[in-house]
Amino acid sequence: RGAGTNLRGTTATAPPAPAADEIALARTLGGALCDGLFSPEIRARYRSSVAAARQEGKRLRVRLRVEAPELALLPWEYLYDADVGDHVVLLRETPVSRYLEMGRPAQPLTIQPPIRILGMIASPADLPSLDAAQEKQRMIEAIDHLLDARTVQLEWVVGQSWRALDAALQEGEWHIFHFIGHGDFDPALGEGRIALVDEAGGDSHFLSATQLGRLFDAHPSLRLAVLNACEGAKASEQNLFSSAAAVLARRGVPAVVSMQYPISDRAAIEFSRTFYDGLARGLAVDEAVQASRLAISMAPTVSGEWATPVLHMRAPDGVLLRVDLAGAIFHQRAEMPSPVAPPPPPSRPAASGED
Repeated sequence: RGAGTNLRGTTATAPPAPAADEIALARTLGGALCDGLFSPEIRARYRSSVAAARQEGKRLRVRLRVEAPELALLPWEYLYDADVGDHVVLLRETPVSRYLEMGRPAQPLTIQPPIRILGMIASPADLPSLDAAQEKQRMIEAIDHLLDARTVQLEWVVGQSWRALDAALQEGEWHIFHFIGHGDFDPALGEGRIALVDEAGGDSHFLSATQLGRLFDAHPSLRLAVLNACEGAKASEQNLFSSAAAVLARRGVPAVVSMQYPISDRAAIEFSRTFYDGLARGLAVDEAVQASRLAISMAPTVSGEWATPVLHMRAPDGVLLRVDLAGAIFHQRAEMPSPVAPPPPPSRPAASGED
């Protein structure tokens, strides 16, 4: 809450994502953000809270409530704790999210496996082309171990228009929506939008976050939206999808993961693999994102891509799904047909009494 006072004069334009030779800049930027966010009193309380959580063998959930638009544009995911010598989001004990406190907190949904993911790829003719088959293969590569174990089910929207998405949403209960495509920020609307395809001509049909939220309204089982969009330079400077994620969360989606910078194929695969694996194992969404950041940071080439994903959530404890494994096992047993008793052995002929 102290961020509004300490950082009010900071420029609203987010810097570009750091390359390998700009890690020092990321630390400098993260240190400045940390100094602005934590006054001496808040810093002391933060330290004592981390120590108390560590003593109890727990994590300290760091929830950033950023309401001022000019501050929401800043890359808070780079927060750097100089005393520890690392970025806060890369510390296992401090998962970080941008938290939206609503009148009604999001409640976890109890389900039986699999976790159902609805994927969508859109490549309008008037925007840089995406190889849909390759993008699907990358997604499958990321979560193939979960698909094989049947803990996760992945289906794709047939088509690229909003009508195709709406029709797919009607086909059952979906828990996660994963979008791969293009997007931008509309200054007139003041929110981000994704590029779907116009059925008439095949060019782009931009769907604002508000319009996307209208499609999701009738599907309370949807707990998470992941917006993995290929961005241009302008979108990167505008911190793309920060606004879109906030709008979707306010409309009722308990958690939204969006990308504030372009993300490489390798980092996207690493993120999806670790992120969905964490959700399948029952991790809270902020813990799953934190684990994914760590996985990205372990890449052979040093970069700051671990700060690219941004998590907006309104679930107080980050729990989106409770997977009822026991219920699934008993349900499967109940559906198994009863074993058929083997036929009795043929009867022996009665003794004649003769020797």
